[in-house]
Amino acid sequence: MLLILLSILAALATILVVVLLIYSLGKPMAFVDNNGVLVQGSISEKTFVTIGGIRQGMFIRSKNINNPVLLYVHGGPAFPNYFLVEIYKHGLENHFTVCYWEQRGGGLSYSPDIPLETMTFEQLTSDCIEVTNYLRARFGKNKIYLMAHSGGTPIAIQAVGKAPQLYNDYIGMAQITRQWESERVACKYMAEQYAASGNLKALNELKKYSVT
Repeated sequence: MLLILLSILAALATILVVVLLIYSLGKPMAFVDNNGVLVQGSISEKTFVTIGGIRQGMFIRSKNINNPVLLYVHGGPAFPNYFLVEIYKHGLENHFTVCYWEQRGGGLSYSPDIPLETMTFEQLTSDCIEVTNYLRARFGKNKIYLMAHSGGTPIAIQAVGKAPQLYNDYIGMAQITRQWESERVACKYMAEQYAASGNLKALNELKKYSVT
């Protein structure tokens, strides 16, 4: 009975994969007007570029390719969140040509062949600058905008520090600067709150993992 059930589940999984391959082209949605006509001058593509010696992927979207270019550096490590764009419409593509670059080791840029020794902030910073120069050349911009979130902020802010001439502005969300100090302050605050409320069980548990 179990064997039959597993066979049925395997068959259903196979059918699902086939359906997804048929109906999903793996491409981002195009920009169309109210009549379903493609917006002239828009771009909505998934592309791959050799960055830092390896094949890396990115989504590029804009309603007008003449708009300023914005490079978005996702958090992580290796946590691309382009999939949220189609769910939560942020409207950036109305004003910018946005590049959602997926960093080495994650998403479109994943490969088991990537040398582990290259997974460093230094290399990711170099990759970020190389992606920046690709976008500058492709869209004819002297400078672009750079926006980063969480784990992507140390990468982006180092890129700005090393090559400030390439960027108009930098926008950091959930900026990470001195992470160790941040963890120490948070741990101290929680310990004080547990002590003040008399929650000795939680306080003792926290002390097992306290940052000094």
